[in-house]
Amino acid sequence: MIKKYRVYIIIFYILAAASLITASFVDLNLDKMLNNPSDGFSIWFEAMGEMPCRLICTFAGVTIFYLAENKALKIFGLIADLGGSAYLGYHIASYLFLERFNIVFGVIFGVCIGLTALYLGQFIKYEDNLKRAFIILSVAGIIVMFVQLGTIEISKMIWGRVRFRDLLKQGSFDAFTPWYHINGINGNRSFPSGHTAGAAMSYLMMLLPFVSKKWAKRRYLCFAIPLVFTSVVAYTRLVMGAHYLSDVTVGGAIGFTVTIIAIKILDKKYFNTCNLESDNV
Repeated sequence: MIKKYRVYIIIFYILAAASLITASFVDLNLDKMLNNPSDGFSIWFEAMGEMPCRLICTFAGVTIFYLAENKALKIFGLIADLGGSAYLGYHIASYLFLERFNIVFGVIFGVCIGLTALYLGQFIKYEDNLKRAFIILSVAGIIVMFVQLGTIEISKMIWGRVRFRDLLKQGSFDAFTPWYHINGINGNRSFPSGHTAGAAMSYLMMLLPFVSKKWAKRRYLCFAIPLVFTSVVAYTRLVMGAHYLSDVTVGGAIGFTVTIIAIKILDKKYFNTCNLESDNV
């Protein structure tokens, strides 16, 4: 199936390369021009832009719980659902509620989301010949999420790039460094953008043709919808002064690349064993 995405993959990396080259010259000035941290649209996406990443464990966990026959795998699904939902709730609360209540309220709120999803999951019907495929894709989604998070966190620490809004607080742009300059571990975490990488987890839509002939015929949407959503989130991060163009470009590229690697692995190891969508569709 990876061959079906070849054109889209090429388009993505051409756009990313062009964006990164442009960022090498306009990073700082572009943020100066766009900076507007009171913009309501951007504030909303600051809270909700990472939802594709935060929701993975909930949906994948419920799917695994109901479709797996192995008891250990069912327990894994339950833990993924409730654990991921608790983290989701904390993430939402950290943006929408008072700081002092973040941990307690967020975890309780998140667990309630997980339990609700678990209850509703029993009403979803799956074709028997696709159950193994859904389990494989759910596990793949969780793995992709953790690889993406790990890559972003390690890169942030190593690069140590100062955020634009921190430069504004300092009243000087002297601490600005280009994206290709590695500063080392210093507490700064601008490069790459975690929000954009989290939004890029929406590229997991590209896995849908594995289990749906309907989506196989609309493969372009599996690429276009995530591209538009991730681009919007990336733009709002510049408006908020949280990141530079190079930050969001690399963040989005990391999320996309990890997803493409997962598709390649699934193509090679599981394509012919799960009754998945035919390559001729």
